[in-house]
Amino acid sequence: MPSCEPCGTFYNPNSVTEDGNCPSCGAPVVVGEMATAGETVERAVPWHFWVGVFAVTAYLAWRVLQGVLLLF
Repeated sequence: MPSCEPCGTFYNPNSVTEDGNCPSCGAPVVVGEMATAGETVERAVPWHFWVGVFAVTAYLAWRVLQGVLLLF
């Protein structure tokens, strides 16, 4: 995503000037790495996702245990 470091703002690629400078201060805009259409980008799974998975698993295990104990 194009960003201007002096301004500290991110721009849409269509909003920078034709020569690739920031529209407000005129500094060169740094374009970050972008994935192409056929390229996959691996991202780490956030830690709070795993907290949710653990909570759901613990809840379901407790409910199964309650169901088994109810039969006896």
